[in-house]
Amino acid sequence: MVGIGLLMAAVGMVGLWLRYRRRLFSSVWLQRAVLVMGPSGFVALLSGWVTTEVGRQPFTVYGLMRTSESVSPLGLPMIATSLIVFIVVYFFVFGAGTLILLRMMGQTPVLGEADPNPNTPNRAAGITPGPATNLHPRPPGRTGAMPAE
Repeated sequence: MVGIGLLMAAVGMVGLWLRYRRRLFSSVWLQRAVLVMGPSGFVALLSGWVTTEVGRQPFTVYGLMRTSESVSPLGLPMIATSLIVFIVVYFFVFGAGTLILLRMMGQTPVLGEADPNPNTPNRAAGITPGPATNLHPRPPGRTGAMPAE
């Protein structure tokens, strides 16, 4: 879990360095690394959970200690406070992330940015130009595949 977290941080730092050098979007190897690191947060979460649960009662399993002796000495108020703090922090992080995404979606195009070409097909997501699928326009009334040139 810690190794995956450090690797994710390293990929992020390399991304910042490439952004500073203005080569962020031209680095194919970084794009592949980010793609591979996508599910790694989930893997790190699961591996940390398994490690915690396996190591929770090692002496109880091997008969050196009773389960009743391995119970945490924390009382109900301390556990409730911890749970409430976690819930508040997670709601704050979720709300901040949602707010950031909504602000990004509401931004208008940057001044000086070229208008999309009206002859280029657009993707369904909006004004992002799509691939040039209409390189060889068909004559009116013609259907079917274009012959190879």
